[in-house]
Parts: sequence; C-alpha cells; structure tokens
Amino acid sequence: MASVRMICVLLSMACRWFQRPIYMKLFNSIYRLYRKNPEIIRYCRRSIVSKCFCAITSELLQIIIIIIICANRLSFSVALSIWCVFCLTSTVNVIISQHFAAIAIIRGRYTLINKNIRSALADIQPLIPNNSGVFMTKCCHLADIFEDMARAQSHLQKLTECLSRTYRVQIICLFIMYYLNHAGICYFMFSIKKYSLITTNWPGITLVGAVLHLTFYYLDCWLNLFNIFYLIDSHYEMVKLLSQRTLFQPGLDQRLEAVLDSFILNLARNPFKLNVLGLFKIDRLAAFAVANSLLTHSILLIQYDVEHHKNWKI
Repeated sequence: MASVRMICVLLSMACRWFQRPIYMKLFNSIYRLYRKNPEIIRYCRRSIVSKCFCAITSELLQIIIIIIICANRLSFSVALSIWCVFCLTSTVNVIISQHFAAIAIIRGRYTLINKNIRSALADIQPLIPNNSGVFMTKCCHLADIFEDMARAQSHLQKLTECLSRTYRVQIICLFIMYYLNHAGICYFMFSIKKYSLITTNWPGITLVGAVLHLTFYYLDCWLNLFNIFYLIDSHYEMVKLLSQRTLFQPGLDQRLEAVLDSFILNLARNPFKLNVLGLFKIDRLAAFAVANSLLTHSILLIQYDVEHHKNWKI
C-alpha cells in the first residue's frame, strides 16, 4: 500500500510540474478574485483555519507516534524512513490544502453573490409598476446589479470547472490514497482488537496519541468533503433564490425582466457540477456510494482474516 501511495504522490507532483503554467494562471485568477472582493474572507476564514489546524495537528501527531514507537530501535535508516513518511504526507497535505483554499474562496464569493441577490430581490418585491422616473431608475439600477451578478456567477463557474480539470489527475490519486488509508485503518483497528500483542509494547501515551490522530484525521477528511458540498449548496441556493422571479408583479421594466430571464436561463443551460475525468460526479450521492464501497471492502478484509486466522503468526 505504501508503494501505491508513493506512486500516487509522485504522479501528482509530476502533473503539477508539467502543468505549472496552468496552475500559476489558475491561482492568479483566484488571487485576483480575492483582491477584488476582500470581504470574501469573512465567509471562508473559519473553514480555512480549521483545515490548516486539523491537517497540521494530524501530521504532527502521526510523526510523534512513529518516533515514540521506534524510539528503542532508532537508527539512520529508520530516521530516513520517518523523514520520507513526513515528506510524503506533507506533500499530500499541501496539495489538498491548496485545492481546499481555492474552493473555499469560490464558495465565499458565491455566498456574497447570494447575499446581494437576496437584497436585490427584496428591493424588487415592493415595486409597483408605473411609468414614473423613479420606478424606471430603480429598475435600471436593479438590472445593472443582476447583470453584474450574472457575470460574476459565470466567471465563478468557469473558474471552478478549470480548477476541476486541472486537479483531475491529482484528485484521482488522492482518492485512491484516501480509500486505501481508510480501508487500512478499519482493518488495523480490527487487528488491534483481535491481536492484542500488537500494542503490548506501546506506551500509554501512544494509544492516546493514536486516538487523537484519528480524530483530527477524520475531521480533516470531513472538512475537505463538506467544503465541496457547501459550494454545491451555495449554487443551488442561488437557483432557489432566482426561482422567486415568478412571484414578482407583472409589468416590470423590460430590461430588468430580460436580465432576470437571461440569468435564470443561463443557470438552467449550464448546470453546476463537479466531475473527475468524466467518470463520476462529486456530490453527496457519490460520497455515499464510496462510503458504502469502503465499508464493503473493509468487511471483506476482516472476513478474510477471520477465515485464515490460523495462518497468521503474531
């Protein structure tokens, strides 16, 4: 499993190296998005800080546990192995953190757009259609707002699709690594329960550290997953907000109605979706399917161990 993870990390790094101009252009676009809308940070600061804290804590706990277990037989080769593990996991965390931050910033901009749309819709509802100058000026102003929001949403969707295309190989590699890690953790926990000799020589602090490591590791995975889910939810919240178009009074300004209809039509014509190499979509149903598959394979591993336990020597 370690060799598979190493191959995945090396493949991810090679992909980033050969596509570095695309990465630079992509992250410059995200940075410009942040500089143009600095208030975005209010909607994504907590998630980014939580992600960094969980990733760093999990990483440090893993290294500390390894050092404690190997303390009695520490040598140059063992120290080199620990350093390789640290470099491996650090590289993975950097790749994931960059993707996480990009998605969080896009999600923050979506939240800001939804806030502006909600405010504009509240201004439209009390409007009484007439030919007065105040009414026409108000409609033109609202039409300008919705045009800006439509352009911003289109840009965000293109940016998200570009991010998904750029990270597609790395997402596949990281998905394989996470899958193997989770299956290995489930089987290892079963092995600890069945073969108590595994943890006989472990100090008590090691078990506490292992529990904390798993806690922060799974919390980190939860943050990664729901960061994407919240982005998808923000888009569908926008669609739901614009569905209030049918509740407006008839006879509004033609330009305002045309802008709203164009915005809604564009959202319907270009549905928001994240997929990996066209193989599967990233959403809650896909996550449930992966969790179901992971549980099935973990049970198969445990059943194999139970059926062949006489061949195992501890």
